[in-house]
Amino acid sequence: MLKFKKGLVILLVVLMAISLLAGCGSSTSSTEQKQDQASQGSNQSSADSQSSGSNQNTAGDQDIVEKIKSSGKLVMATSADYPPYEFHDISGGKDEITGFDIDIAKAIAKELGVQLEIKDMAFDGVLPALLSKKVDIAIAAFTITEERKKSVNFSDPYLDGGQQIVTYKGSPIKGKEDLKGKTIGVQLSTTGEEEAKKIQGAKLKQFDRVDAVMLELMNKRIDAAIVGSVVADAYVKLNPDKFVKAGDKLNSEQNGIPIRKEDTKLLEVVNKVLKDLKDSGEYDKLVQKWFVDFKPAEKK
Repeated sequence: MLKFKKGLVILLVVLMAISLLAGCGSSTSSTEQKQDQASQGSNQSSADSQSSGSNQNTAGDQDIVEKIKSSGKLVMATSADYPPYEFHDISGGKDEITGFDIDIAKAIAKELGVQLEIKDMAFDGVLPALLSKKVDIAIAAFTITEERKKSVNFSDPYLDGGQQIVTYKGSPIKGKEDLKGKTIGVQLSTTGEEEAKKIQGAKLKQFDRVDAVMLELMNKRIDAAIVGSVVADAYVKLNPDKFVKAGDKLNSEQNGIPIRKEDTKLLEVVNKVLKDLKDSGEYDKLVQKWFVDFKPAEKK
């Protein structure tokens, strides 16, 4: 009987131990399941968040061409003081920004099926306005340079040019060699300014706008100005009794339209428009209009 009782006690102890072990195993399994579920939920939430963020970024990076079309306008930055590229024409009784570059911009806007909106500003503010996305495009007789290509892409060249010395009529300055130690007027952030810096002993007088440079030259407060050759031709043509060119062009340059590096589709549109203008003969008409027949006083 005693043995039986002892055996019964042992059996009960074993059964209790088995029960406790089973309970512990069940508890651990349940905890792990909850942790796995929580982890899966966290991962899913993170994935959903990333997916949502990705979708938002895609929406935020809407293609510039579609953005322009949706807005119904092409916003352009320029410095309208550089005839015949871009300038204010008031001969018709109202102030209108016009010029060779403006006609190019209108052709681009037409290709996109939108209106052209022009924002006039100092030349040294044009590229910053483009890069900070305050405007869609910048057209202001930009010379294609390696330095500028570090921050923007350029369209195909649309005009050949260079920098030219202009002085007042009767000036003793006949060329670059006569500019040593002289005061030269230049427009800020232009290749004309860079050319002037190369002249030994020259003193630079810098202006935001080229018309201010030429006014200073007209009043003989500077000895000469260095400006784009096309612009020099225009000022000499319009003021033959006041200005003369001195010597040959200082260099050879090409004009291009700067485009933000990410706006590759807009660059394609711009290059297409330039090619179409040349293929159709319209480009030659614009060159004739602005660089040969250009006489603002006679514009109606």
